[in-house]
Amino acid sequence: MARGTLRVYLGAAPGVGKTFAMLDEGRRRAERGADVVVAVVETHGRAGTAAKLAGLEVMPRRRVEHRGAALDEMDLDAVLARRPELALVDELAHTNAPGSAHDKRWQDVDALLDAGIHVITTVNVQHLESLNDVVEDITGVRQRETVPDAVVRRADQIELVDMSPEALRRRMAHGNVYPPERIDAALSHYFRPGNLGALRELALLWAADRVEERLAEYRSAHGISQAWETRERVVVAVTGAEGGDALVRRAARIAARGRGELMGVHVALSDGLSDTGRGATLTRHRDLLRDLGGRYHEVVGDDVAAALVRFARAEHATQLVLGESRRSRRRELVGGSIVNRVLREARGIDVHVIATGADPPPLRLPRAPRWQAVGARRRAAGFALLAVGLPVLTALLTGGRDGLSLATDLLLYLALVVAAGAIGGLAPALVGAVAASLLANWFLVEPFHTFTIGEAENVLALVLFVAVAATVSGFAHLAARRAGTAARARAEAEALARASATLVAAPDPLPALVDHLRATFALDAVAVFQRGGDTTGWTLVASAGDASAGPDGAGATIDLDPAGTSQLAVWGALGSDDRLVLDRVADQLALALDARRNAQAAARTRVLEEADALRASLLQAVSHDLRTPLAGIKASVTSLLAADVAWPEPIRREFLATIDAEADHLDRLVSNLLDLSRLQAGVLALQPGPVAVDELVQGALVGVARPPGGFVVDVDAALPPVAVDPGLAERALANVVANAAEVSPADRPVRIDAAAVGRTIRLRVVDHGPGIPPADRARAVLPFQRLGDGHAGGVGLGLAVADGFVRACGGELVLDDTPGGGLTVEFVLPIAATGEAS
Repeated sequence: MARGTLRVYLGAAPGVGKTFAMLDEGRRRAERGADVVVAVVETHGRAGTAAKLAGLEVMPRRRVEHRGAALDEMDLDAVLARRPELALVDELAHTNAPGSAHDKRWQDVDALLDAGIHVITTVNVQHLESLNDVVEDITGVRQRETVPDAVVRRADQIELVDMSPEALRRRMAHGNVYPPERIDAALSHYFRPGNLGALRELALLWAADRVEERLAEYRSAHGISQAWETRERVVVAVTGAEGGDALVRRAARIAARGRGELMGVHVALSDGLSDTGRGATLTRHRDLLRDLGGRYHEVVGDDVAAALVRFARAEHATQLVLGESRRSRRRELVGGSIVNRVLREARGIDVHVIATGADPPPLRLPRAPRWQAVGARRRAAGFALLAVGLPVLTALLTGGRDGLSLATDLLLYLALVVAAGAIGGLAPALVGAVAASLLANWFLVEPFHTFTIGEAENVLALVLFVAVAATVSGFAHLAARRAGTAARARAEAEALARASATLVAAPDPLPALVDHLRATFALDAVAVFQRGGDTTGWTLVASAGDASAGPDGAGATIDLDPAGTSQLAVWGALGSDDRLVLDRVADQLALALDARRNAQAAARTRVLEEADALRASLLQAVSHDLRTPLAGIKASVTSLLAADVAWPEPIRREFLATIDAEADHLDRLVSNLLDLSRLQAGVLALQPGPVAVDELVQGALVGVARPPGGFVVDVDAALPPVAVDPGLAERALANVVANAAEVSPADRPVRIDAAAVGRTIRLRVVDHGPGIPPADRARAVLPFQRLGDGHAGGVGLGLAVADGFVRACGGELVLDDTPGGGLTVEFVLPIAATGEAS
């Protein structure tokens, strides 16, 4: 008997329409003549779901008694006996009542499939076993009913039923998912927009992985090896070299733009020598890759280029990201370029060669050329060439002097002398010319072994030899000097360009310029000093190296301003040619110092402007809001003190109640003003500790006037305590509750509830007032803002003080819409560490 086929409707969350989709498919199959039965469907009291059952055959359920309760379960035996062509089975992860044939409903479905019955079923992503812990971290709710992933993966068809978080929340608010009494709690806890977005992403990723498995099976079955760009896969080579952080981030951006998958691969040589000294850096790059959502792999291979391409092909990569080559020219000539070999071998894969952005090596200015245009090593090499070459050449020419003329001998000596001059400069060339002429005269000119020259022609030949050798050596020396001068000029220009770039790019370029100056001239220390307020002492502004001695102990100083109130001091050897470049860099330092002074002055000006604006707002607000309660108190007291009027007792009590209420209003206003000043001055004295959430709510409600609609408090006493300052947290919550009480309509209560989500407590205050538009919410927590939910007669400090207090306690204040209209203010508070005393 052929096994039945399984079709699964996978939902991102309850209420997205899985059961609707299953029943619609069943109705289509039945209309086409298929024998369809509804084995079990959970309507959860939804009229729309029950209406979908019309016209379909519904199997009776089996009644099971358990602990005094009657439970209805799918009657597996009846469905097997009925043997329909297609059975509709809702909620695949359901746990059967004790005494059933199987513990889980998915096992019942297996039995139906074994009997040759096709099955359509439903399951939510939060019930998949592999995602159970992830869902708990997101929603704070652990799902006790799960189904193994393998059961769903074996399905012949998996169809994702998706809905945007906003649309699902609208369905909830309209009563299409849960009854009215459960809507507010569901929207505030499990069905928050962030939760629904995360669950939706989980469902999409899980379904995408299943599609990828099917695609891999198809490619394998049909022998297709080249990469299909159905999904971008970006592989980045992780080497552990400096600058690799930028390479990994660039690859992550490439993957993010293409909504692709990021993978990092490190090729370790089989001898293990490639990672020597790079362990810490490689670990940092690996952690960064994982933080950016990538997967890290390590392969072993002696051919790095081949290993990279082989890995990329095995993972069906569409893009391969490499860093720029760090091999020297010599190593590339000997061992070849890894980048070039990857480019040749990675046909069909896009290869990106990225500049890693590693800091350039410190620039050192070469010394200006003197009469010796080359260094000591080159001079030594030139003399060594003469010391070896002259004796050898003389011996060879002496042995063959009968066959060579004197002109040929002198040309050979000239070639050797010119070579020595080209290598070692003028000194080896002059010494070589004189030595060669003497050797030629002694060994090659008759009479031999004397310095006497018998023929005038030979005298002329020797003189010309010395002249030509000296001239050629002079030209070689001049070329070397000019090359040195050009290198010096190029280095000076680069030094000034780097200084200018630092001056333009850095917010405060002074420290970077000081470091740059020290590295450029290879100095022991560099520092910038300013005179102190007493005009006699010096204050260190910026330094590189040990500059503790002050400018008086420096090797050289340069005034950075005409008044001499700031100086550049350097310690170390400086040549006369270095001074010109040093003066130019000092000009850049003077500009950086001026920029720092201007920035400090601008910051002080901004502080004064903000203080002035605060004072203006404060005076404007207080001028009205302090006068209003004072006027009420004054009028009531004056009336009570009037000697010519005998007030009845009810009116007297009304006057006293007015005085009491206005005094409370005045007290709250003054307290908020004082709290705001403490927040802005940064002098809050925090005393954090574990605080019970229900006690926090009750303490905040004590001083708040009860609104006409009252309060609905849904806070479980078993919630873990929060780590906050109790006084600040109570004041913050009281301010928000007072705002909500003032704007809520008489027929709608203010709701206060709380839930644990991850390592935080989400405490919500829900009102049904006018609300605050999303565009104005950032401004709503600023002082003296009267928006939407703000009381028309208030100074607009309630949310500002609440936000400041919550942030001071390490929490966050989040403003959101209330379904149906209004504002929901959510306090995100950290849970106290386990083991703290309460």
